[in-house]
Amino acid sequence: MFDEKIGVMAVGETHLSAEQAVEIQESHLGRRMDIYNSPFPDDPSTKGVALVLNRELTNTKGVKIHYIKPGRAILAVIPWHGTLTMTALAIYAPAESMEENQAFWEELCNLWMTLDLPVPDWIGGDTNLGEEPMDRLPHRSDASGAVAAFTKFKRMLEVKDGWRTVNPDTKAYTYASTNGKSLSRIDKILVSPTLMRNCRNWSIDDVSGKLTDHRMVSVVIRAPGAPFIGEGRYTIPLFLLKDTEFMKFVVEKGENLEEFLTEDRSDSTNIQTRFKAFKDEIRDFGRKRAKEAIGALEKKKRKLQDQRKDILENGLRREAPDTPDNDESTADYPSSERSTESGSETAKTD
Repeated sequence: MFDEKIGVMAVGETHLSAEQAVEIQESHLGRRMDIYNSPFPDDPSTKGVALVLNRELTNTKGVKIHYIKPGRAILAVIPWHGTLTMTALAIYAPAESMEENQAFWEELCNLWMTLDLPVPDWIGGDTNLGEEPMDRLPHRSDASGAVAAFTKFKRMLEVKDGWRTVNPDTKAYTYASTNGKSLSRIDKILVSPTLMRNCRNWSIDDVSGKLTDHRMVSVVIRAPGAPFIGEGRYTIPLFLLKDTEFMKFVVEKGENLEEFLTEDRSDSTNIQTRFKAFKDEIRDFGRKRAKEAIGALEKKKRKLQDQRKDILENGLRREAPDTPDNDESTADYPSSERSTESGSETAKTD
């Protein structure tokens, strides 16, 4: 969360009890993040959902929490920029059956129609539902009743699947079944049309590593009217400190610079001008070496990405028999979506 500069993270299937959440909050991590946990009442060691706020990037004072459905849905109204607020809803839909999944969306619709609940700006979490056949591999349609209930929920709150809007024809998946025979895109971030105009850098990636069996969905959200903030001042990548050729170059140039310390100075030639030239040489050579190193890694990364795209787009993967609608009935790891705020506070949601 801190390395990726995530401002707000929605986490599903947390398996986290109230006591464990308090223990984390009271540890050294509590100085860097706030956890709003909603454990599953029958058995906190299963299911569960939470919103995690990065205190280094997000305004955590005055956050209002609504526990919509224990272990399944939690909503937060977060102070954003100036008088603006961001309302985030984290969800973890039932995976046990399509009937329970359908009932979950119908219950949420009923809650928003009968209670005075804030309308979320974005919704993140594990829907355990593929809206269209291309969200599954092998391609198949999910139960029509569950899909219809989910569609009604989206229309009522006026939100849409941001990643699919930006990538209408792309095949990408966030979950692989435990038997390795099916893939699905069930983890999503839904955003309001107003917020969608301020979203960029939609991605599905593996930054969570082995912490989860789901891939993370992320987006950068910029506050309306926020000034443009660039990438900042260039710095030499730290990995070059272990690069033999780069360090040899730095030492040689540094030794040459020492020879001019006793030189008579003039307006055009003095230690300050020599030192600037030294820094410029180090910077230019560092950029060159970094490009060479990163280029090799990027080439390997792109090759693997192209191979994966061929598998997904061109059917090189051997089609497996249809699996039950419940893709993650045997899963036992947390899933996450992230959303990042950008502007004066942050740089990126899970």
